[in-house]
Amino acid sequence: MKRQLVMCASIVALLMFVAGCGGRDAEDTEVPAGPAGPAVRKPTFKPMNIGDYQAAYPEVTRLDCGMTTFFDTFINVYGVTVAAMPNTPVPDIIHAAKVYAQILDSNEDFMPDDPKIYAYNFADPQGNKLIMLVDTKDLDNQWNEYHRGRYWTEQALRPNHSGVGHSRDGEKDTAVEELFHFYWNSLKALYPEDFGEPEFEDGRGDTWSSTISDATDAARGIGREVTLIDCEEGEEGCEDGRKWVYPEGAWYTYGAPSCGYTCMVGEYGWWVWSTWIGYTEILTRGRGVPKEEGEPYGWCENISNEWNVCTKEDLKRVDSIAYDLFNNRGYKLPNTIPYGEYGGNNVEYHGYEVEVRKDSGAEKYFINRNQHPNYTFKRGNTYYFDQSLESNSGHKLRFSRTPDGTRGSGAEYIVGVGTRGHAGSRGAYTKITVSEDAPDKLYYFCTEHPGTAGDSVITVTD
Repeated sequence: MKRQLVMCASIVALLMFVAGCGGRDAEDTEVPAGPAGPAVRKPTFKPMNIGDYQAAYPEVTRLDCGMTTFFDTFINVYGVTVAAMPNTPVPDIIHAAKVYAQILDSNEDFMPDDPKIYAYNFADPQGNKLIMLVDTKDLDNQWNEYHRGRYWTEQALRPNHSGVGHSRDGEKDTAVEELFHFYWNSLKALYPEDFGEPEFEDGRGDTWSSTISDATDAARGIGREVTLIDCEEGEEGCEDGRKWVYPEGAWYTYGAPSCGYTCMVGEYGWWVWSTWIGYTEILTRGRGVPKEEGEPYGWCENISNEWNVCTKEDLKRVDSIAYDLFNNRGYKLPNTIPYGEYGGNNVEYHGYEVEVRKDSGAEKYFINRNQHPNYTFKRGNTYYFDQSLESNSGHKLRFSRTPDGTRGSGAEYIVGVGTRGHAGSRGAYTKITVSEDAPDKLYYFCTEHPGTAGDSVITVTD
């Protein structure tokens, strides 16, 4: 089985050496001086196997180096490889790719906002820049041991990190934060004078500063000093018997002592950006909290022990250094909330998360957190409906030309339709590639229970 990873680490290392798949070479460190690079390729978000991916992107050579031991699905987004382990829900993969695409291209004109960052992605033709979706903690650990020293710019998304539909529902989508950190790595490499993170020893940092590190110092109110006190386990902010002490008036008060100064700057960058684009403001609750327990500005309250600035207006008033950097230095920073809906029907591949909940005693489909919504599909495009959540068990989603599917005089529509797995098991989905002769209206339905999809309709357009 694919998931039985039995290759000996020493054999893998030997194969990597013979194939020329070692760690980062000197030329890998070079940052391009300008926006030179290949023509921009509009992403389709097509999930590919390794053979198809290598044929489509022959310049990404390092994927030969044992990647298929761990990953089986690949998407390319403006020069960056998104790789997913087996059983990762396909809509999660597409969603992560689209979140990152919108971070690079906020106005969705299919041209990255900052050409230098696009060129920086392509400055690594061997494919060292990876966004990975891992399937289990055990496989994550095996990958970390295997790849050590071979891939140098990567971001892992773990199960439930890629929250399809979560941001629209007011719940934080972890993929937004993690993929912003991935983008931040490019930003600080290209523009170190403003976004660089000073190296440090023993938490103090050296004397070099960037604009963002100066802003971090001001927000923490303690510069780069190590101000730790002993604490009891269970106390807020306590980690291994220590916690930070911040002065009154500090508005960035990240607690974990294990987060050294460089880490502090990176986390601060996330809080500034998420506030600047309005993301902190729209979220109503913490991860996993039921929607009915959310409230306006609920996320702001949830993070108040770490970040005390909620809106863009607050940021302008409280944090003048960061606000000036993000607004007045001429950088083309991502300035919209990346919901993971990049390109709409102007791109070819799409994914949705299906859940079954009870409403007035009856079980109903909720797709991307909305009760049996209507959709507009485009002929030629492919749409995945993920049925991984356990609530889908016994609720197979299919398509028909008539409402509520095969009931009455209806029949199941099967043109371009495919399935994987069993509803309620991880990785299960129903997909449809809308054919050129598809009817103008289609309906999704549950094969076992009437009324699960309500009166929802899919309008089909050219």
